[in-house]
Amino acid sequence: MGGFHFGGRLGAIVLALAVAAWIPIAAAADLEVAAASPDPARPTIAIDPYRYDVRFGAFAHGIGGVEHNTVDINAEFVFPRLPFGQSEWWSFAVPRPHVGGLGNVSGRTSAVYAGALWTVPLIERVFGEAFLDGAVHDGSLTGGPDEAALGCRALFHAGFSLGYAITTEWSAMVTFDHLSNGKSLFDTPCDRNQGLNNYGVRFGYAF
Repeated sequence: MGGFHFGGRLGAIVLALAVAAWIPIAAAADLEVAAASPDPARPTIAIDPYRYDVRFGAFAHGIGGVEHNTVDINAEFVFPRLPFGQSEWWSFAVPRPHVGGLGNVSGRTSAVYAGALWTVPLIERVFGEAFLDGAVHDGSLTGGPDEAALGCRALFHAGFSLGYAITTEWSAMVTFDHLSNGKSLFDTPCDRNQGLNNYGVRFGYAF
C-alpha cells in the first residue's frame, strides 16, 4: 500500500475498541426485558440518547471503488447526549460524542474516527442517526490498482444510520459510512479525493 503506513497500529486500536465494546455486554448477565406500556401486550421501547452505547458490526468496504469486495470490522463507543436543553423541543439537535474504528480484514484502508453523532427517535422503536467526524487512515494517498487515492492522511468521516430498538438495551442498525477529504466542499491541500463508501450492519448495547 502506497504512502505512509501504520496499519498494524490502527488494527490494534480497532481490536482494542472491539474488546472494550464487548466487556459491558459480557458483564450484563441480567439483561432486562423490554419496558412495557400500560398495555403489556404492546411493549413501548424508545431509543434513549442520554445513555452510553457500545456498537459493533461489519461493513461492505469501498462500494463502487477500487477497494470493493473487502470487509471492515467496526467498533464504536457513543457517549450520552451533551447536557443541554433536555426538556426543550430542540434537544434532538444536541450531539452525542462518539469514537470508533474501521479495520479492513484484507489490508486495505483502515481508519479511526471521533466526532459528533445526532440520535433522533422517529416512530416507536425506529430511530435515525447522522454523524460528522474527523478521521485518520492508513490507506494510500496517491492510489493504485486496488487502493483508493485518498489525498490526505486526515479525512472527514460522515454518514447516517436507520435503527430499530430491539429491547431497552439492544438495537440494530443499517449504516452508510463515507470517508473523504472534502476537496469539493472545502479548500484542502490534497491532490486526490476518491473517497470510500461503506455500507454496514451493526448492533448496539445501551447502558
